[in-house]
Amino acid sequence: MFTGLIEEVGFISDIQLLPNGKRFRIACKDILNDVRIGDSISVSGACQTVEEFNAEGFTIFSIPETLAVTNFAHFKSGTRVNLERALRMGDRLGGHLVQGHVEGIARVLDVRKAEAVDIVLEYSSPYIIAKGSVCLDGISLTVMEKIDAARFRVQIIPETIRKTNIGDWQPGTLVNIEVDYIIKSLDQVRRQTAG
Repeated sequence: MFTGLIEEVGFISDIQLLPNGKRFRIACKDILNDVRIGDSISVSGACQTVEEFNAEGFTIFSIPETLAVTNFAHFKSGTRVNLERALRMGDRLGGHLVQGHVEGIARVLDVRKAEAVDIVLEYSSPYIIAKGSVCLDGISLTVMEKIDAARFRVQIIPETIRKTNIGDWQPGTLVNIEVDYIIKSLDQVRRQTAG
């Protein structure tokens, strides 16, 4: 479980293509001070397991399902990724509850820069609602506007831009998306009890 508050932006330093997935080496430093093998780390919103680590970074192995539903298949050496360690009991919950279970990929359609950066994305889901929470590339954000069934808008404050990879986003960028699982779960319960 995560909060969607990014602790560090790392970058992909090595990629190994294997018969049953891909192994990624992620260069970073700030989140390594208490990391252990087997720990869960959100890598651009996807919960991944630390295989090994040293002072320069850590390694994860991504299975075919992860590669199919995330933007990991598009990672190249140097790609910047948002990193967050798993939530500990007693930690402040400054974002929203994020599982790290990416359900798909949203496409950035428009980026407008002013005092706050205005971003329009394409992704169809009934669980994206105005003023609701959404997790994009691991970042907890508020949906400012649901434009239509397939488009929504978020606004990004300067602090979030400074601490994440949002500065890299441009029209066509693919970002991982996790809708608010509480809304999704409540709707699924409602459907089961109604049926």
